[in-house]
Amino acid sequence: MESLESIWMHAIFFIADERLADLAGAAALQMTLHWDCDFHIFIERQEPTAQIREVGSGRITYHYEELGGFLPDGLPESSRWPRIVYLRLFAPRLLSSYRRLLYLDADILSFDADAALWEVPLPHGLGAVADLAALERGHDKKERKAWLAGIGVRSGRYANSGVLLIDPAVWNRIDFAGMLPEYFAAYPATTFPDQDFLAHVFDGRWTELSPRYNWQGGVLHWGLTRAVAPVFVHFCGMVRPWHGAQALWLDPNDSAYSEYYDRALENTGLSVQAYRKVFRLPPLRRAKYALLSWLSKKGIPSRREGARRAEWWSNHRFLRSYIEGGLAEARFAGEPRTRLDLREPHPFWDGRFVRVDGDLPPGDPVRMPPAEAT
Repeated sequence: MESLESIWMHAIFFIADERLADLAGAAALQMTLHWDCDFHIFIERQEPTAQIREVGSGRITYHYEELGGFLPDGLPESSRWPRIVYLRLFAPRLLSSYRRLLYLDADILSFDADAALWEVPLPHGLGAVADLAALERGHDKKERKAWLAGIGVRSGRYANSGVLLIDPAVWNRIDFAGMLPEYFAAYPATTFPDQDFLAHVFDGRWTELSPRYNWQGGVLHWGLTRAVAPVFVHFCGMVRPWHGAQALWLDPNDSAYSEYYDRALENTGLSVQAYRKVFRLPPLRRAKYALLSWLSKKGIPSRREGARRAEWWSNHRFLRSYIEGGLAEARFAGEPRTRLDLREPHPFWDGRFVRVDGDLPPGDPVRMPPAEAT
């Protein structure tokens, strides 16, 4: 019989294949700085003989090929959305002794810990953050209501599946294996298969968490990050911070995130060079962006700059209004604030992107000496 102590414990878990295993290990080790809980990394290799470099820590447990058997055949998959995206549904079966579980994508860093998250009531078994890129319009810029209807969502609510707060006692009563084939037979044109499926299964019946628990990559440069003070930053863009700092015209986000990832990887004993990826721009495009930036500094804005600035301010104000409205209405679970402490941002034009420098989460997320890996 399990002790009461074990029943009331909490855990964070990741799921990765051999391509993301090192990043999941680095993220888990980095989070041991902030979070007093257990960590589980489920490895589901596409190549069974692939060697996995485990991060040495007493709080981190690795699991190998323990989840694939739960998954029914015939589910949609692609190079962008491999089969492992569905496995987050089944890991709670193997972690059922915990009172609360927190699933995190491997492309997330923790900037703080908030023990209040573990106490959020989950009457339907799930807490999540709204998908911030789909608040105004559907993915692929589709009309939102029609897009949601096309994936079987009637409530108007849609969550990002990169951070999931789970009550395993409730979650494990759901027959996900039986529901998955039925869902994709009824809704074959999904864009984000696992995320769309969860939005349908929990249609309007999930607890909305504050955006600070899943601050997503697409909004990092909208001038709200420091005010939001995210607990988790989710780097779900095309250019990832472990690729290394890029030229201004390749990524609108602050290069400090790349420095954080460099240290997180180095703390696992990994070489950051193995994760570098250089995105190149043709010389003519670089020259065009440089000219547009120079004209802006001289007080001669281009039409492109005017349009991009207007779009940036529209995005900033919309997201700001959404968050401030949620705070004022106490709509976000686990969020004690009633307002944002926000200074008016001062964006600038670099020739391609409207940017805000120095708008980073408070604190330093990686401040430990290198750890041994086995």
